Amino acid sequence: MTDQFDAQLDKALDSMRDMLPESSLLYLETKLRRIHAERPDLTGSEVVNMTFDVLEGEEIDARLAMEAAQVRVAEAAAAEARDASMQRIAERSAELDAVEARYPGRATLAEALADAGISWAYLGLSEEDGNLAEEIRREFGK
Repeated sequence: MTDQFDAQLDKALDSMRDMLPESSLLYLETKLRRIHAERPDLTGSEVVNMTFDVLEGEEIDARLAMEAAQVRVAEAAAAEARDASMQRIAERSAELDAVEARYPGRATLAEALADAGISWAYLGLSEEDGNLAEEIRREFGK
């Protein structure tokens, strides 16, 4: 049975040599041989079908792993951006405090800055930094 399987395998792999890179061909051959070793009772076509099922499962696993990795990368980038924003806000906290003190009673920092004729950009802050500064000040009751 093994000689027959080897002959079928060699014939199938030869027919795919033009379609697949060598590394993929070797990977496929390894999968086919491993499944045949685990299930010598299967015919060549059954081994091929099972191999395709295994490869589809591995593809799904790889996609899920890649999606999870993308989420982790995006979360890390967002955390890094937030940290950088918090650093910029901290560097401008004295100016922000001074504007707030000069224009008391304003509902938001943005209103106080507008009344002072100052923009977030003038302070070296982005609109996103400004939104975070507002959020931080609300949390701390300023």
